[in-house]
Amino acid sequence: MVAHVLGSEPPQGASIDYLSPTRQALVVAIKVLGEATTDQLARETFLSPGAVRQHLLSLEAQGIVTFTRVREGPGRPRHVFRLTPRGESLFPQQSADLAISLLAAIRGESPAVLDRAFAALIDGQVQLAESHLLALARDDRIVGVLELFERFGYFPRVELPDDRSTRIVLRHCPLLKLAAEIPDVCEAECAALRAVLPGMTVERVEHRLAGDPLCTYELTPDE
Repeated sequence: MVAHVLGSEPPQGASIDYLSPTRQALVVAIKVLGEATTDQLARETFLSPGAVRQHLLSLEAQGIVTFTRVREGPGRPRHVFRLTPRGESLFPQQSADLAISLLAAIRGESPAVLDRAFAALIDGQVQLAESHLLALARDDRIVGVLELFERFGYFPRVELPDDRSTRIVLRHCPLLKLAAEIPDVCEAECAALRAVLPGMTVERVEHRLAGDPLCTYELTPDE
């Protein structure tokens, strides 16, 4: 409780349960929205804007959120909040530290073995997805992909930018820490998507490792 009041940083490896319920709600709201203003967070959490600002100050002091100033016309600029890497780490990361150590050891012994390991990783991801998706029609496959992303903790959201395309926005990456060390993990994800969505062009249009706030895939039928 003292940590919540003083705004001390969460201990290494802490989960979101470390935070008070109100701050958990705010952090989850930012996670779901990607980034948000004070007013947006007040609507999402049913708190007053003043209360939201006070909690955000503490979360910023803890290194969990950060903000940018956005000016739209006359008047004071808005503060737009997003999670920091420390904030992202409060969400599940799928044993990233162990995986990083293991892959680093493999790479040190034999880069060729690492290449084969990633080929096997791609094959495994494709087989897992195919076991759920191959019997489905194309549109149903997209739904199936969303269900898999949801199952593994990616917080997916669907957007329809036009009559032909579908965008899948991944608001969390449980492999982010691993991908930062081994970017081939992201390429395995792309390859798996392309394999299980034949007849569609799969393009990654936003990428966290490139500095974007989220990862987003755009799916467009080939015909």
